[in-house]
Amino acid sequence: MIPASSRESRWRRQHHRKGLLYVLPALLLFAVMIVYPIARSFYLSFFDYSVLEPDSARFVGLENYSRLATEPQNHAPFWHTLYFTAIFVPPFVVLALLIAMMLNGLRRGSVALRTAIFTPVVVSLAVSAVMWTLFYNPAFGLAHKMLAGAVGAVNQAAAVFGAGPVASVPEGGILSDRRWAMIGIALMCLWNGIGINIILFLVGLQRIPEELYEAAVVDGAGGWRRFWHITLPQLSPTIYLVVLLSLIGAFKLFGQPYIMTGGGPEDSTLTYVMRLYNLAFRYGKFQLGYASALAYALALFIFAISLLVRKLNRPVE
Repeated sequence: MIPASSRESRWRRQHHRKGLLYVLPALLLFAVMIVYPIARSFYLSFFDYSVLEPDSARFVGLENYSRLATEPQNHAPFWHTLYFTAIFVPPFVVLALLIAMMLNGLRRGSVALRTAIFTPVVVSLAVSAVMWTLFYNPAFGLAHKMLAGAVGAVNQAAAVFGAGPVASVPEGGILSDRRWAMIGIALMCLWNGIGINIILFLVGLQRIPEELYEAAVVDGAGGWRRFWHITLPQLSPTIYLVVLLSLIGAFKLFGQPYIMTGGGPEDSTLTYVMRLYNLAFRYGKFQLGYASALAYALALFIFAISLLVRKLNRPVE
């Protein structure tokens, strides 16, 4: 007679094999569409490889990586990406937290507000970019008219004190001025994606036990102390996740400036990933080896940033 443990073990092995057969198509698809391209691009990053002349590929070792720091054409896109990250990520995180706290405190109408706030997230990137490009149009765009009104008010206030005009409206529109173009793109990205952060913060807030706040009120803690000593520490994992996802999204900025400005004006919105794309697929270059090195350098940079954010993610005492 076969022991029950042996029968159970054989049953488990049979079902494990069947389970592997079920997931095998998905694993093969993942290997072909994800794993192979990643491995192939890493391999090509060590070659001087052009898709126009694949037979003339030449092994160059780390030369492609060393060119990243020495070629001036790479510097401006990198700094443009950092500038976008600096003006986009703080409001993307802070505003999402404030709105989530407001929604969490509502007793009526919160569902309708959540739906309205999350709706832009489901709008495709291309549609959002085209819509906001029209929004910034100097002839009929509402954003341009609002900016003109604000600048006019500032100049009138300056005239009261005897000063001349202190600001001016870009004649060709917000996206045609190198001082405003990246800010305009950041506002579009903020509108399009902040709903996800709000939902994440809402989930984190609703997981905080009410007993903690009740005990703090009994002890005489005010609103600020409750926020600092209860809300922030309890939200620490959520804040880490939101900040990390926001930073990764900012460093990978591509579709919005590609559609709205094409990298202009005067390459002021040319990002790192756009530079990578141009090297690989535009202007007759097709330098896939060099572009692959840029991609892996960005991946390494994002990995280092994620480690830094993780190290800084400490509970607030």
